[in-house]
Amino acid sequence: MTLALSVLATLLAYLIGSIPFGFLTARWAKGIDIRTVGSGNVGATNVGRVLGFKYFVLVMLLDLAKGLGPTLGFPAAVEELTGRAVPLLAVPVALAAIVGHNYPVYLRFRGGKGVATSLGAVLALDPTAAAAAAVGFLVVLAITRYVSMSSILGGTVFVAVHFSRYRGPWSASDAATASLIVVLYLMLIYRHRSNLRRIREGTESKVGAPKPRREGRVGLAVLGALGAIAATVAVGAGVTLARRPAPTLRIGGTELVEVSRVRTGYQRAESLTFADGGRVLAVACPRYNRAVLYRVDEDGRATHLRDLRLPGRPVAVRASGGRLFVLQRPHGDARHLEEGFWEAFDLQGNPVGSKFRVGWDPDDLAFSPDGRWAFVLTSGHAEGEQGKPDPALVVVSVGDRTEDHRILARLSLTVPGDDPERIVLSESARHAAIVLAGSRQIAGVDLSDPASPVETGRVPLANLEVPYMSPIGEDGGDAILMPVDSDRETVLVEDAPGVAGPLLVSTLPRGSALELVDGRERRAKGRLPLRGPLNMGSIIPTGLTYCPDLGVLAVADRSGGVRIVAFRDRQRGESVEVASSSRAHDSRPITR
Repeated sequence: MTLALSVLATLLAYLIGSIPFGFLTARWAKGIDIRTVGSGNVGATNVGRVLGFKYFVLVMLLDLAKGLGPTLGFPAAVEELTGRAVPLLAVPVALAAIVGHNYPVYLRFRGGKGVATSLGAVLALDPTAAAAAAVGFLVVLAITRYVSMSSILGGTVFVAVHFSRYRGPWSASDAATASLIVVLYLMLIYRHRSNLRRIREGTESKVGAPKPRREGRVGLAVLGALGAIAATVAVGAGVTLARRPAPTLRIGGTELVEVSRVRTGYQRAESLTFADGGRVLAVACPRYNRAVLYRVDEDGRATHLRDLRLPGRPVAVRASGGRLFVLQRPHGDARHLEEGFWEAFDLQGNPVGSKFRVGWDPDDLAFSPDGRWAFVLTSGHAEGEQGKPDPALVVVSVGDRTEDHRILARLSLTVPGDDPERIVLSESARHAAIVLAGSRQIAGVDLSDPASPVETGRVPLANLEVPYMSPIGEDGGDAILMPVDSDRETVLVEDAPGVAGPLLVSTLPRGSALELVDGRERRAKGRLPLRGPLNMGSIIPTGLTYCPDLGVLAVADRSGGVRIVAFRDRQRGESVEVASSSRAHDSRPITR
């Protein structure tokens, strides 16, 4: 199903890219066949030369939408219909839309040069670099009125910005995107080779000019100067946008505001955790087998500390007992041959001991408040390999060294469809709730004796957006934040100054924001917008953690960025320490 929909999406992208908006606009506006006038090209440039600048802008925006819409929307639609993400689908979809514009089936494969459609496609793949390219394009166009020169210099800006922003653009997960960008850039230059010749000869037409006129030769020095101007304006615009004031959410006597933003240098960040009282932040980047460490000061500003190269794909990172534990699955085909493991590091990122094997295909990791016990979820045969053991909750006695760790118990999860995804501990860690993705249930587990965990019952996974507090025990204490059927990450903040009652802070993956909810009444109290690169656009938050010692939240996003958001005293403008239960002290998301 996923493969069939992916092929269909690519075909539809070609058909959408083939829609000749330049041809249709000229026919609608003036009743002419744009292929018979000017250069005969059906793209925005020839339309602008023949009909005027406003038609150039119209056709350019329509052609841009042909690249942006499919590249951004089709992978999301396939994931929504199948429940499986296909991150590389954006590349063939983008290429299909651009090929459709250049060689449209509706016009016997005679199309445009693909500049606007390419810009729309790369805008979906790398918005920051595309924004810089657009600025460079517009600056050069305003100065010279040469669309061809503007397109090439804009493409140059895009390539430079894209490859300078990431540490691993040619890694296995992103080589396809990098290759597409190089191919598009070479295609851009190739399809403008005749324009470059006319620019050198001084006969290239300008947008808005009724006829080509000889303007004199344009030398390499002029091209270089225009490129420098474009780059300068792009940087200046970026700095100006970056200085826009951060969004603020005011609640009672406190406010929530973004105080710091960093990039991991990798194109996805997910699980993250605070350690050492909030002075260290660890972020897992699973697509690159990396974890990135940051030093966080008392004002919430984060600075890069160290990159950790990992032997496996990190699925969870947790802090306990002055150490960082990174739960990993073996990389590539090795995951079919080797059990998963964790590695421990000190707070400077130095390895502490060796790998500790925990079971097949681990999914999540949690620690008791005192750090004595670790609880690991493993999928086993739930992911399709029948020779593997049952999905399980694995209880580990944690020692000071790797050789001191000891697996105490395995609680098998044997109901058909069980596929454990997330474990949530109660306040004392005497109880746990396990999210079972396949059967859409929550399994309750009694952990009073960690060496003998007992499943106590199951309830359906509630069809709610925000988790809810549920007391456990005869006295109504030892509360647990119950997971729900939602892709949000949520943390509990208790006794926030100026706010009555505990708060649930939750990500909005489709709303690019943090939402604050009253923990008792389950009533929304407000949203803090999360802006994209250069304080423009939106992000998709993928991870959330909270540090009560500093009163700050850390939010990871799908593009590899990390934001530090602080509770501030409205009167003094200072960070406030927010009291929290022991559930927040493990510095991990409570639930999805």
